[in-house]
Amino acid sequence: MQDILLQLVERWIGYKTWLIAAVGLTNDAMHVHGSLLILFLSAVVLRRRPDSVWSWLIVLMAELSNEYADLRGQAPGEATLNASLHDLYNTMFWPTIILLMGRFLFPRKKPEKVLDSAQSSDLADQPLEQAATA
Repeated sequence: MQDILLQLVERWIGYKTWLIAAVGLTNDAMHVHGSLLILFLSAVVLRRRPDSVWSWLIVLMAELSNEYADLRGQAPGEATLNASLHDLYNTMFWPTIILLMGRFLFPRKKPEKVLDSAQSSDLADQPLEQAATA
């Protein structure tokens, strides 16, 4: 199992290195763009708002997995704890801002209370003749 995990880590690092070279962005920019992409895709897949805690947690889990791969796979320039903390900050900054601001600036609407039958304006408890004259 350990060998399979290390092979996956090495493949992931190779893919990341290729992607950074192909796109032409810095590693920091890739973390920011990747986090927002994961946040919005998870919101679409989960059918939730982007300020959902679940979407935020998916971004966090993806970032922690990425940093694990960096530390275990000896990614070039990324295999230190300081680099991992820097990447964690870069990745989670905007998803955290979206989570907090969405919660405070655009609160969810509270569901309307369903009236029980005693408070209902419905005349279902009356015979049809009385309901029609009311």
